[in-house]
Amino acid sequence: MNKQTGFPYWYLLGEMTRVEFKLRDQGTLFGFLWTLLQPTLMFVVLYMLFIKWLGHFVSQYGAYLLIGLVLWNFFQKATSMGLSSLKRRTSLIRNYRFPREIVVFSAVLSVFVSSLLEMLILLPFLFLLGVRPNLAWLWIPLIVVILLAFVISVALFLAVFAAEFHDMERIWEVVTTALFYLTPIFYPLTIVGGWKRRLLSLNPLTIIIMNARACLIDGLTPRPYASLAVIFLTAIAFAGGVAFLRRCEHRFADTLIA
Repeated sequence: MNKQTGFPYWYLLGEMTRVEFKLRDQGTLFGFLWTLLQPTLMFVVLYMLFIKWLGHFVSQYGAYLLIGLVLWNFFQKATSMGLSSLKRRTSLIRNYRFPREIVVFSAVLSVFVSSLLEMLILLPFLFLLGVRPNLAWLWIPLIVVILLAFVISVALFLAVFAAEFHDMERIWEVVTTALFYLTPIFYPLTIVGGWKRRLLSLNPLTIIIMNARACLIDGLTPRPYASLAVIFLTAIAFAGGVAFLRRCEHRFADTLIA
């Protein structure tokens, strides 16, 4: 019996992430370039549409928009991949015994790898848009880790729901479309007033994206209380997602195999 302490499935997680990455056509240069096409087109369209209006409210609007789109793109793609991960790995689940959450982890991490490359490409574009490095950039790895943990937490719940309800992919597509407009990606919160602004501020994605912008563009450290609230919420959601998947494992196993 394996006596290894800690998490004994790192190799399995790494291999499954590598396979997921290749299955997403990320193993070639053109495969990766295709993943850049969508956020690039979104950036061009939104920038051309809103620069004259929102440029009066947001300094360095190009950088502001680009950061929001890159982080949103990771959230949307990773949660969608995590949602369908259990269905795509039915044969593996049927034939091998291992913690099922690894399937979800590997799906999200495969998107995370390509998103990290997108974030690295983002940096020279920020420089061209007038953003200069500062000490607050040292907070960016922590912000990215928090975003990754939050995305995995959401994906764990979605994967279980998708295993039991066949319409979950369509439902989540509608939900993410609404979330895109309910998250300040191409507009600032300052143009939203009253209770609507307070409501949008409760969105963890809003806080994460605003913290990233504050560090990269303004050289400011993340807002401490809001950031701690997101970390606390993410930790609870992560633990709850793993527990929920394990509790429902036997119930949805027959649905996946059927």
